[in-house]
Amino acid sequence: MKKGRSVISLMRTPPGSEGAELGVVRSMTTVLAAATLFFLALTASSFFDQAQYSYPYWQLVAGIAVFGTPLVMVAVAPWSSLHQLRILHGAYAVIFAIAVLSWVPAFINGPMPGEMAPWTVGLTALGTVPAAIAWRPVAAWAFLLGNSFAITPIRILADGGADVSLAVQFAFFTITVCAAFTAVATVAMGAGREVDAATAAARTSTMRAAALTARGEEQAHLDALVHDEVIATIFAAAGAGRSDSSSTRLQAARTIARLRELKDATASVPELIHVDYLIQGLTTSINETTDAATFTVEGTRRKPLPSSIASALIEATVEALRNSVVHAAATVEPVSRDVLLRLATDRVEISVTDDGQGFDPQSVPANRLGIVVSILGRVQALSGAYATVVSKPGEGTCVTVGWTE
Repeated sequence: MKKGRSVISLMRTPPGSEGAELGVVRSMTTVLAAATLFFLALTASSFFDQAQYSYPYWQLVAGIAVFGTPLVMVAVAPWSSLHQLRILHGAYAVIFAIAVLSWVPAFINGPMPGEMAPWTVGLTALGTVPAAIAWRPVAAWAFLLGNSFAITPIRILADGGADVSLAVQFAFFTITVCAAFTAVATVAMGAGREVDAATAAARTSTMRAAALTARGEEQAHLDALVHDEVIATIFAAAGAGRSDSSSTRLQAARTIARLRELKDATASVPELIHVDYLIQGLTTSINETTDAATFTVEGTRRKPLPSSIASALIEATVEALRNSVVHAAATVEPVSRDVLLRLATDRVEISVTDDGQGFDPQSVPANRLGIVVSILGRVQALSGAYATVVSKPGEGTCVTVGWTE
């Protein structure tokens, strides 16, 4: 664990964040498969004509790998994630490079006629575009240059060194052509990422604005109610000789009824927020509470959750961290603290764990508000929410709060 700073390790992709980029990759996978079939049609005759110049099994395996793999990729693309597709494209780029380079040891019965060139050297774009999809731009461009320059010795070997200058010219021509395809792929991938980032930012901003507006309206309503009804009732009840009057009782009953109506109205139409708001709130709260905790998110959840649940979970998490900071340390050794947020379609759960001195939960007095009220009481008072505290002296503490639908 890294000390001195809070680290958030996101083990998921936020909902919708890979939409545009995933669409770009799927489209380019389809284009790659179509280009493969096009090149297969163009090279079919030379593919069979060159069978005598290489080991039979190499010709068969290389042909299946180069022309068959993109067809498999386009078949599984609709059900594959962005990460999986990028792995497939990277694997195909490597497979293509191996097919090109392995032609050298597989070459027999040379040299070839001057007008004939190994069928693999005319397909370089099939390998460089997947590299641009799978890897960082620097790696993709380096891969392009490596594949293009590898053509030179292969062509020289194929024709027995008859025309070295032609082989060099062909290599530079390949670089020029493939650079255009690599540039298009790189720009398309970057544009997809930018669209996804803008979409995520807009969604988060909208959620925050909606949450702030709803909380502001609710607070204004509560302030008005407290001022108009609650305080007036308290003053009436505190008046000398009037605390048991029928008018005071009626006013108190009316105020209680108003409070119940507000509670029922709030419960019937809960304010919903995106799970990203919960993650952002947790991140900020953890950073403000301690600088010696890690924050990890596991799982995914697309459905929003009530803001009251999110607020209660965040507040309980902060209280658990505060208790850990105040009470967990027993020696000069630093205490490790981990906050784990687990997301699922029907559950949201947060665990706060430390390896401090621990305690006996049964020995905690009922008037200790930190455990009883701020953590257990706050969460367990909400429908579907739960909280547990597990600790033993000398074995650390684990506080778990959660909510199920």
